[in-house]
Amino acid sequence: MKWRLEIIHTTKYTYDDDVFSSYNEVRMTPKNTSNQLLLSSSIAVSPRASLYNYSDYFGTSVTYFDLHRRHNNLDITSLSHVELEDPRGRGVRLTPAAMIGDDFRDAFSEYLATTTYTEIPKEIAEATYDSVASLDLIEDRIAVVMDFVKANLAYRSGITKVSSSAKEALGVGFGVCQDFAHVAIALLRSIGVPARYVSGYLYPNTDPQIGESSTGESHAWVEAFVGEWIGMDPSNGVDRINKLYVTVAKGRDYNDVTPFRGIYFGGQSSPPIVTVTMTRRA
Repeated sequence: MKWRLEIIHTTKYTYDDDVFSSYNEVRMTPKNTSNQLLLSSSIAVSPRASLYNYSDYFGTSVTYFDLHRRHNNLDITSLSHVELEDPRGRGVRLTPAAMIGDDFRDAFSEYLATTTYTEIPKEIAEATYDSVASLDLIEDRIAVVMDFVKANLAYRSGITKVSSSAKEALGVGFGVCQDFAHVAIALLRSIGVPARYVSGYLYPNTDPQIGESSTGESHAWVEAFVGEWIGMDPSNGVDRINKLYVTVAKGRDYNDVTPFRGIYFGGQSSPPIVTVTMTRRA
């Protein structure tokens, strides 16, 4: 069964003193995927600015703009409509032996390499590899990784920062969805499974009525390549994502998918106020 969602994502910045100029990138436009159809999208900014678009290296839609007049606030609003259904995999699965050849590793090198965000202690990587070495099914190996994340990381906001790595999150034992994703990616890569970071939105209501609005949230989860890309959500213990997940961007880690990124010259910014409202439209 398909359904249609409306997503309104607003981000508001205020500054202590006037900002003279800024250069900005927005990644808030949902993708077209095998189970997700983008019906419409728009981005508006205040103060008004000319908006330009391009697709980045990972196929994410990016809106960019500059502001070169004095302002003491900046508002970004993304409005999107998407049609979703549960992913239907082809059932293609590789054996672990097929994922260790040079050709395979070259093809997926970007999703097997360690990044600043996905660094973990060597002893944890080695222990994870040893614990799955005797398992012949990729699904079983991935299950070990998901169990490790669940056992060693608890969800709690305010402990880690947006710049925290998987190693730092494991060190404190707490994190948010971004940390769960980075830890899972790090462990998957350590056992030779290509893994990528996915950002988007999670709809909180499993059975909404048409016209019903809910406070949604920006969210992060993981895709692993096992012959095809499959999505899983380690922070919620979901082994396979469903139509509650709206995909916006994919990359090696959070740095590739940041929803809003910019530099500016002027007064100090207060923390942004971010709201996401999601409404079932059909």
